[in-house]
Amino acid sequence: MSDHENKVSRRDLLKAAGIAGLGWTASGSVHADDYSGASGRERGDETMIGVKFDQHDVVRLGIVGVGLRGTSTLGEFLAIDKVVVNAVCDIVKDKCLQAAQMIEKAGQKTPAIYCDGEASFEKLCSRDDLDLIYIATPWEWHVPQILAGLNNGKHVGTEVPAAYTIEDCWKIVNASEKTRRHCLIMENCCYDYSEMMVLNMVRAGLFVVLGIRTKAVAAMG
Repeated sequence: MSDHENKVSRRDLLKAAGIAGLGWTASGSVHADDYSGASGRERGDETMIGVKFDQHDVVRLGIVGVGLRGTSTLGEFLAIDKVVVNAVCDIVKDKCLQAAQMIEKAGQKTPAIYCDGEASFEKLCSRDDLDLIYIATPWEWHVPQILAGLNNGKHVGTEVPAAYTIEDCWKIVNASEKTRRHCLIMENCCYDYSEMMVLNMVRAGLFVVLGIRTKAVAAMG
């Protein structure tokens, strides 16, 4: 697709979504912010969109899951100035020891290690010397680990998917808004052109809620 065709298709998409959104608003449909009871949002909690992170001279990190993906990303974290890894967690002790060696070779102190069972991540999340918890575990563990991090007052970054049910997605949203801590999906395409376009469409109020399907989706075919 040429740049010209790409720009035209995006413009047509935005136009269709805008017309659809206006049409549904005029017909009395309900916007997402007013539909909190059915959507799953707990009333009284404010959105985290636009909330800035507190600045730190040093970012203190805990990692849950130091297998292939976690170890690879650990190397990237260690290459960032003013990031220290204070704790690692995995159900396999040898993986934790390997991660600890990487951290020591990077010139940092030996991290605390949590490897005494499937729930050991809870102990890591309760530490008071962590600002961010990064999660690289099997999918089924993402939600409980995200919630443990948020509910212990930590920002959380998780590998995809953060969750795979609507109910669990709302659990994360509600915990984030209640604790005033961010949950980040660690996926590089989250901030590509299409994703940012849809995000801005949502912020502009072009999507309205009626079950799962919206008029904007229907207009796009």
